[in-house]
Amino acid sequence: MMPEPGANTHPLDEHRDPFRVALVQGLAAEVASHFGSELTRMRRANGYSNATWVGDGIAVRITHTPIDMAREVALVRALPREVGHPELLGEGTTEGHGWIVTKEVRGQNLHEAWPRLTPAEQRRAACQLWARARIVHDASPSLKAHVASHGGFVPARLGDATAAAGRAEVALGLSSAQQSRLHEVIEGYFRAASVVEQVVNHGDLALMNALWDGEVVALLDFEFAVFGPVEIDLCRLVCEARVSEDGQRVDSEAGAAAVEIAARYMDPVHGRALIHGAAVLDQLRDLDIWLARDRPEERVDDWRPCRLLTDLLDAEGGYLAPLLR
Repeated sequence: MMPEPGANTHPLDEHRDPFRVALVQGLAAEVASHFGSELTRMRRANGYSNATWVGDGIAVRITHTPIDMAREVALVRALPREVGHPELLGEGTTEGHGWIVTKEVRGQNLHEAWPRLTPAEQRRAACQLWARARIVHDASPSLKAHVASHGGFVPARLGDATAAAGRAEVALGLSSAQQSRLHEVIEGYFRAASVVEQVVNHGDLALMNALWDGEVVALLDFEFAVFGPVEIDLCRLVCEARVSEDGQRVDSEAGAAAVEIAARYMDPVHGRALIHGAAVLDQLRDLDIWLARDRPEERVDDWRPCRLLTDLLDAEGGYLAPLLR
């Protein structure tokens, strides 16, 4: 059992070990100081897998667990300038925790800005987010050496995905029909993934990984970049535009734009199987994260990945319904 979070615990850290949170913050302060800044003058930025502080002219991103960021750094250095990734100022590893320091870019996290955008701005933002991702896809020949064929929510083997499906079946109490559908979708993805064109995907094409300043000005955080079907990025784009934070489907101009984009760029033969499978794998990964939380008072049915996964397994296909008909 983790100690109870303190009153000053950041929401992004409330499910983490407080002692490790303090360690990571201390390391981040050391890194910021090395670049002439102070963490106390910086704000905590959005993002769950790493801890990020922005301000005082720089952004510091550091891993929560001891792992290096060498692969991501190599990819960032190779990215086309048009992607808009902030200028890399330094990188390293301290006590096993990898970190990256970039120049601060004017703009607001797109996820934070999203509720205040007009429907037309949201639609434009979704299209611009995809345009930045497409620059990465088109540069795949020069970038693919820096990414693996698995990572993030894309497992290395069918067996890994099947194991995650088994955990979901137990946690959610899936019916036999849902279990059969789950395995059918996963197996369909792995069959199709090996026979279509492969590109370098961002791997976590979420609103929180972009900056907005009247337009999308930067695409961030390539830690989950992966070489695989373009549907990996497409499923995230559609989810971000068509699903609310609590897991409810939303009809919007941005959602319609994302569906139009997906319909255009999906593989004409295998696209349905791939985008459906990628979306299910995405929620299986998120469900594993939620299962690791020590929050017994929460009902599983209220978890966002639970809602999305069960919707994806229904006859229509949840938020992907317009693309699976």
